[in-house]
Amino acid sequence: MASPIRKDVACFLHCVMAAIVCLIALAVPARAFADTPTIAYNGNARQLTVSGATDSSGEPDLFPAFKDLMPGDVRNQQIEVRATGVKSQVCVFVRAVVDHETAYMLSPITLTASAGDASAGWLQTGTPGSVFAYPTQVATFTSDGSTVLNLQLSVPTSVGNELADANKAIRWEITAEDDGEKIPVRPAGSKGAGVLGLAATGDSTLTLLLMLLTLAIIAFIAALLLSRRNKR
Repeated sequence: MASPIRKDVACFLHCVMAAIVCLIALAVPARAFADTPTIAYNGNARQLTVSGATDSSGEPDLFPAFKDLMPGDVRNQQIEVRATGVKSQVCVFVRAVVDHETAYMLSPITLTASAGDASAGWLQTGTPGSVFAYPTQVATFTSDGSTVLNLQLSVPTSVGNELADANKAIRWEITAEDDGEKIPVRPAGSKGAGVLGLAATGDSTLTLLLMLLTLAIIAFIAALLLSRRNKR
């Protein structure tokens, strides 16, 4: 028959493991189901903002799904585009800014972009540097509303790890045009920078899981030492 001390130790370990499982369950969905990146225009304030996921520097990131790419990956990213306070016609434009060297490095990758329902909207396929090489109109609003920009990135198995560095060199310019006035994006928390970076970021979820595993090991060792001391 198990002693009260052993029962207490077993109960303690079960509580620790249950707490860790709960933390993992909360941590993983936080990354997997992060808010959809959003490009939002407010006609009343005449302001264009980007919100949702953030990169390692805390700046808004429109493309969290396109990080840590590996040969053979096929990634999908949705971006919501919405407008409120529309009084005339509002158009939203996206442009990729990339130098010739980076464009060449990214040339094996295929980017497919569609707005709203691909059967009713527009669809473009090419390299990341060519699909949005020029300001591309991704949404038009004559009243308050929203649409979705669907992106799919396909990486062939023939490419190497140099793509991670190439991603850092892509910049995205987001602008709106309201009644002929050009309005640059103002990322939340910034001072009005008009360029967003597509930077490769590390996986913070793995770091968190390692920390939780370390805590579990420490808790187990502490419980084991406590059990041995009580036996004495």
